[in-house]
Amino acid sequence: MLKELGLESCADTYVGGALLKGISGGERKRTSIGVELVVKPSMVFLDEPTSGLDSFSAMQVCQVLQKVARAGSSVLFTIHQPASDIYNEFDQLILMNKGRVMYQGSVDDVAEYFGARGKPLPPKNNPADWIMFVAQSVPIDQLNQLGFFPADERNLPDPGTEIFIDGKDESGNTYGDGLADIDSRGASVLTQLRLLYTRELRNIRRDKGAIGARFGISIIMSLLVGIIFHNVGETDSAVSLVTLGSMFGTAMPTLLAFPEERPVFLREYSTNHYSVLSYFLSRFTMEAVITALQSLVQANFGMFYITVYMLAMASTALAVMLGSAVEDPKLGQELVPLLFVPQLLFAGFFVVPNLIPIWLRWARYLCSLFYAVRILLVLEFGDGCGSPEGNKACDRLIESVGASEDEIWWSWVILVALFVVFRLLALIILSRKALKFF
Repeated sequence: MLKELGLESCADTYVGGALLKGISGGERKRTSIGVELVVKPSMVFLDEPTSGLDSFSAMQVCQVLQKVARAGSSVLFTIHQPASDIYNEFDQLILMNKGRVMYQGSVDDVAEYFGARGKPLPPKNNPADWIMFVAQSVPIDQLNQLGFFPADERNLPDPGTEIFIDGKDESGNTYGDGLADIDSRGASVLTQLRLLYTRELRNIRRDKGAIGARFGISIIMSLLVGIIFHNVGETDSAVSLVTLGSMFGTAMPTLLAFPEERPVFLREYSTNHYSVLSYFLSRFTMEAVITALQSLVQANFGMFYITVYMLAMASTALAVMLGSAVEDPKLGQELVPLLFVPQLLFAGFFVVPNLIPIWLRWARYLCSLFYAVRILLVLEFGDGCGSPEGNKACDRLIESVGASEDEIWWSWVILVALFVVFRLLALIILSRKALKFF
């Protein structure tokens, strides 16, 4: 495809944007055409694909579209005054004038059609230039009198019925030439995943600033917590700050990722580049790896690390579900308090769970932070705090959140279950959202 569209020289160049210089306007247009053609669509409709291109590039685009048409796809596009070489490549032509069809039929019959109505094609003249001149210079009433707007008397079959007879359609065109040389199957799930993983890794490599800031903030916050709470483990605990840092640091970037990428996802999904499941799995895998590395900065030993990592994954699952439900990144930012504030209130940091009204107390069981705190408190203080007074204080702290060493495995089960449920809900929401294109 790169060779056919003349894009080999810029294959490794950024497309660019408003603030980043990339490929030229003509190369960008050919790239956008190539993106749609790689999935072998059954119908291709383009709006002035040759505008802004030089004559050679325009000819390349038309030759590629002709190959697509010969392979069995229906190719339609609008064009203004094409060069004679491009015009001669057309199979069928529809000439519009003031919203009415002035000519519709084979390109080979244009000269005869115009000649029979008193407007013969001058010798050595581009037919496209001539018919455009006639359409714009002759008044509509005169064209109507000359018979340029005949009534449509075609007897078209009902949609969906078979119109091919002996391999030809009603216009006499034969389709399917070259189909044996073209694999019409769509990309497999493994191929989709491989390409999506490649793009995710490339995006991470290009966006070093965001990744660096994400890990840098985690490192700085972990150092501050470590310095402030150094050698005070017998009188105080940094469990709350570690869990909050894990939840905030991983969920925030994930929450904003889906709304920002939504336009690209919808465009590529609507053209059957990949399935929702493939996109979701690629995003999940990359998030799991990055979250694992980020959690390693905050907690790097044994069960403590596993707990922090599971909390981060459950938080990102909730963020993905919320991010999949919204379409505007600004709306996603506005919903951040809805994601975090209830977790803080029900986890037992500021209010003991027993002091929460009974009719509202059930909400804590939906908060992943609540279960992570219970697990970490048992791991941190379950074996005592070094002195009788300290042991009593630690026991009261564990009891205040309803934790118990014998039942801690329930917290693990529910924490994993919340992760799975939120991820499945996000997949369902994303699948439904994929059906909307605006």
